Amino acid sequence: MIVWDAETMSTGLALIDAQHRMLFDKFNELSGRISEGGAASREAAGEILDFLQFYAVWHFSREEDCMNQYKCPVAAENKQAHKEFTKKFSKFYEQWQSGDMTTQLVTATYVALEEWLLRHVARTDSQLRTCVKK
Repeated sequence: MIVWDAETMSTGLALIDAQHRMLFDKFNELSGRISEGGAASREAAGEILDFLQFYAVWHFSREEDCMNQYKCPVAAENKQAHKEFTKKFSKFYEQWQSGDMTTQLVTATYVALEEWLLRHVARTDSQLRTCVKK
């Protein structure tokens, strides 16, 4: 489960922070659906994955624009990290959709994505806050 911490995760832009919280909320909802098991749970998880796949890409674009606008020194690193996340998430999504996901692989992938989100927002995205204050 991902918990929003404004002190360490805020970007200084309310819109981007709201988008991060939305990503966290949906990711947490996915966790609940996966742990429920069963066909209905799988279908609901699939709907959340559909949402996350498109929302993340949309959000990344907005965030990258903000980093460029505020001349954030980690803008290029951020863009590269987004590409890597999209690649990881797409692989997870494809495996999920094709039914090739084992319980162990679901857990391992979920944990890896959760750790990436936490680390990325707290270490990279939060650097935008300093640039916005200037």
